[in-house]
Amino acid sequence: MWKAIRENPRAVTYAVLMHLVLLALLIIGLDWTPKVTRPPGVKVPIEAELVTEDPLKRIEQRKEEEQRKQQELERKAAEAKRQAEAKQKAETEARHKAELEARQKAEAAAKQKAAAEAKRKAEDQAKQQAAAAAKKKAAAEAKKQAEAEAKRKAAAQAKQQAELEAKRKAEEAERKAAEAALLAQAKEEAEQRRAVSELEKFIPYIQDKVQRNWIRPPGSPEGLVCVVNVQLIPGGEVVSAKVIQSSGDALFDRSVESAVLKASPLPLPNDTTLFRYFREINFKFNPGR
Repeated sequence: MWKAIRENPRAVTYAVLMHLVLLALLIIGLDWTPKVTRPPGVKVPIEAELVTEDPLKRIEQRKEEEQRKQQELERKAAEAKRQAEAKQKAETEARHKAELEARQKAEAAAKQKAAAEAKRKAEDQAKQQAAAAAKKKAAAEAKKQAEAEAKRKAAAQAKQQAELEAKRKAEEAERKAAEAALLAQAKEEAEQRRAVSELEKFIPYIQDKVQRNWIRPPGSPEGLVCVVNVQLIPGGEVVSAKVIQSSGDALFDRSVESAVLKASPLPLPNDTTLFRYFREINFKFNPGR
């Protein structure tokens, strides 16, 4: 059955519509008037009617009524068929239109592809011609360049020799400069070590002179220590004195700064070449030493 429906859907549609119409007519023709029941003992009044109608005429009327119903049924079936055919026609036209549009689109794409292919071939031909011309020109240029290359190599060789000589001289000068720098660095390090050694020798003298100029603040406890940063000028004159590591007692710290300023000039080594290492010194002031 399903195979028949798939193969001929329009015939199945007509059959279904015909059955629905017949079912509707059958329902309309039924007598849906409710039957009246009376209680027992109630007499039903008898109604009498004079029948004067011809039975043949009634049969004829019934035939005509049946014919009208049949015609109405056929009309509805024909209308359903017409609508189904119209729907199928519209679907067919839509399909044909879609096919036509697809065909036109494919033809346009084919034309476009053919035009692109022709353009590509023309471009390839132009490229080949340009390549041939370029090859010919390149051969002439190659010959010209070969001659120029020979001259360039000769000049490059002479230049290379000059550059090698210049490089050798530069390396020699750089080596001498490096040796001089190493000597200077070694001398600087030796001076730094000597300056550190001299500073270690003179710190006790500085500590002693500062302590001689220091006055302990009233109520200052024993055991306080601070570190002082001192900036000097040639001759040992003090430019500034500032506690950089506090003792914890502000009054004690200020008294030490004042003592450093009073102790100016501070004792320094006699070698003036070492003064640049003594422009700024830090020393620990410990009055209990």
